[in-house]
Amino acid sequence: MFENLRRSQPDLSDQLTYQIQSNTFSQVNLFGGSRYSLRMTTALEVSRVLSCTGDKLDDCNCEHCRQFRLLNTSNVVIISQRDHQSVIETAINSFVRLRNDFSRQFLIRNIRILLLQYHGSLMFSGQNKTQSANYDAASEVNDLLLALAGNKQEITEKEAKAVAQNLRTALKSLYVASRKNTTISVNQVRSLDEWIRETSMGSQKRFIIIESLEQTNASARNSLLKMLEEPPSDVYFFLISEYPGRIMQTILSRVRKYAFPPLSNEKVDQLLMPFFLGNEHFATLEHFFLQGGGLDLKKNEEQVDVIVNSLVDHVYLSGEQLNDLLTFVDSQESYEYLLKALLDKLGLALVEQVIDVEKAGVYSRLISESFSNASLYNQNKKLMLESLYFKLMEVA
Repeated sequence: MFENLRRSQPDLSDQLTYQIQSNTFSQVNLFGGSRYSLRMTTALEVSRVLSCTGDKLDDCNCEHCRQFRLLNTSNVVIISQRDHQSVIETAINSFVRLRNDFSRQFLIRNIRILLLQYHGSLMFSGQNKTQSANYDAASEVNDLLLALAGNKQEITEKEAKAVAQNLRTALKSLYVASRKNTTISVNQVRSLDEWIRETSMGSQKRFIIIESLEQTNASARNSLLKMLEEPPSDVYFFLISEYPGRIMQTILSRVRKYAFPPLSNEKVDQLLMPFFLGNEHFATLEHFFLQGGGLDLKKNEEQVDVIVNSLVDHVYLSGEQLNDLLTFVDSQESYEYLLKALLDKLGLALVEQVIDVEKAGVYSRLISESFSNASLYNQNKKLMLESLYFKLMEVA
């Protein structure tokens, strides 16, 4: 088991294999680590292995494993806060270009990660019209995926482009909703609690994957805590977090923790081999998906340099320069990416003694606060960046 995952995360694969084979795998788990370190991939693969009625190998062809290949399964719920659009757009573009089994499966799986947020178990009474409409949109997208999965004929470029256009049209409202989502709500927790306590057909295992739990409100956290304390048998929780230290201690005390190290350049290259990128290389999977989703990485890096130079030289940008910067970042929807790159660049400036420790600490605090607020609240990013810039300049 975990043959493919072992190439990228060997230590974790060995640990998981031992625990599953020895029947010591926990029902409540925390996968911590940086973005694109295969935490979601691992949660889904563990779910497949635990559901498997065959030999549990990657190429197992039992009914459950066949369902998991395209995530066409009803026993997995995902509540996720991530950049679905960049990943899905990358998958769509790869499918149009390659039109092979790999690109088809990659596309379907990544769209279904988004669709599993509209699992029937998450529906609750009192949903507003927009929420109900999103469930209808998710159903429409799933119908398109079923047609794509069922088409066993060779797909022409023209047909692939038509599939891409139909998917993009159907996904529009779900993209908007995903940008507004924070993480699990108290209504969703209550709905999940009802779902996991229902009697399942054939004692089917059920899996709940929750991302960015640290950003949820107190009511949802407390409700979830009760579920985690004594989960029903055959119900498994996977909490995925980039900042596990921010999760409330009462929850941390009930999980088994796994730390996912960042992927090396060599492992990133291996994972991207099926995309046939030629001589093009990416330092991280995040860069690959961001660029595939339409982000201009080079231009964003240039904007980071503009801000850093302004801080180091303590020279304010002109009104025109600042407006151009704000407009570009807003058009790219790259605020969170720019903040992370800004932190990295200022860290390098500290190492090179271009800025002192005291300033670096204040910069880091202000940027981290803005990053957290951008993730938590649906605020105008253009105004947030403008406000952050002037706060940073006051320190400079």
